[in-house]
Amino acid sequence: MAELGEELRRERVRRNLTFKDIEQVLHIKTTYLEAIEDGNFAVIPGRVYAKGFIRNYGNYLGLDGERLVKAYQNQVGEVDTFTIRPIMRQKKQGNINSVQSEYVEHQMAKRRMSLETRQKKRQRSIAQERVMLAVIAVFIVIFMIWLFLF
Repeated sequence: MAELGEELRRERVRRNLTFKDIEQVLHIKTTYLEAIEDGNFAVIPGRVYAKGFIRNYGNYLGLDGERLVKAYQNQVGEVDTFTIRPIMRQKKQGNINSVQSEYVEHQMAKRRMSLETRQKKRQRSIAQERVMLAVIAVFIVIFMIWLFLF
């Protein structure tokens, strides 16, 4: 891990930055920045934080943050793994064409509405709001008449 820390330290010194400068920009405590450069990752509260700090610190210094995170993971022995959960669905009695048609329907639903369609939709909603306000106003007037006459 010394290589990772040394690379970060070299770049920080080359840019004439102090830990305080970096802390103000990245909002990472100076103790964590020092720990990263020294390779003392026990100080950092968790591996997720360590990876985030290393990525942000490296990117800020103009280095490849992802590469630095990979180097950290290799040094610590962490492997990028994730669990794939099977999706339980009832099988349809259709064939591959039904799957393709579902995909096409999904793509059609995702398409953005044209400007004219959005304007028409907005005009309809404005008209509906005006009708609702008129109905409410009529009810208020009827209530006021009823209140003063009876």
